[in-house]
Amino acid sequence: MSAVTTMPAVVCDEWPIDGGCLPEVSTPEEKAALDAAKDLAVEVLWALSGRQYGVCPAVARPCPLQRNPLPTYRSSSLWSSSALVAVWSGDNWANVACGCAGGCVSSGPRMVHLPGPVQSIVEVNVEGVIQDPSEYQLEGDILYRNGESWPYQDLSRPLGEDHTWSVTYMRGLPVPKGLGRLTGLLVAEFYNACTGGKCRLPRTVTEVSRQGVTHRMVDHRGSMYSTGKTGIPEIDLWLAAVNPHYLMQAPTVV
Repeated sequence: MSAVTTMPAVVCDEWPIDGGCLPEVSTPEEKAALDAAKDLAVEVLWALSGRQYGVCPAVARPCPLQRNPLPTYRSSSLWSSSALVAVWSGDNWANVACGCAGGCVSSGPRMVHLPGPVQSIVEVNVEGVIQDPSEYQLEGDILYRNGESWPYQDLSRPLGEDHTWSVTYMRGLPVPKGLGRLTGLLVAEFYNACTGGKCRLPRTVTEVSRQGVTHRMVDHRGSMYSTGKTGIPEIDLWLAAVNPHYLMQAPTVV
């Protein structure tokens, strides 16, 4: 079975945008154009930085290493364990590894290794009962249970039934501090491109002649797709630092 370490598929954090870099708007049309430029700038910076930033809620169903109490469980050992964790993807459960190569998964009767990066625990639900935060402790990506072992996990049953439990937590890398100014710069450029103002974004101009009429078409996407850069030095310097190999998404573990 393959294990794939997934990262946020959408921007979950409130991405910072420095208002000092934005143009002043007064009409509803200008405001709509500015809002669209904000959304586009955030999506572009998130994608060009390798889709690695954004803290999103995740739900995991860990299978800790422990003696198997269920006679229906098919195993060659009295002990059950797994390097994979079932994580809710939004529409289905997916097997996810811890996120690094080698034997990095730590597991034991009182510890489970959650697919990270883990920022905080929202709740632990055991057989439909929310556990008190004093009953567990998070260290890095490892969740310990205080005083007793984690219960057995029966993945053939839905959450809430006997022998089922889950961990809801916040997963991912926070958006770097100080990125608001760069985002604001890109917002302004997209706004200018939309409203006909002076724009620093690279443009590809194509002329098409039909029935004696020549049309000039401007495409901003070509150079961005091929280089992973915006053409704005301040932004591209940051992109080179956080995503030097122009990765389109975080690496996966198989």
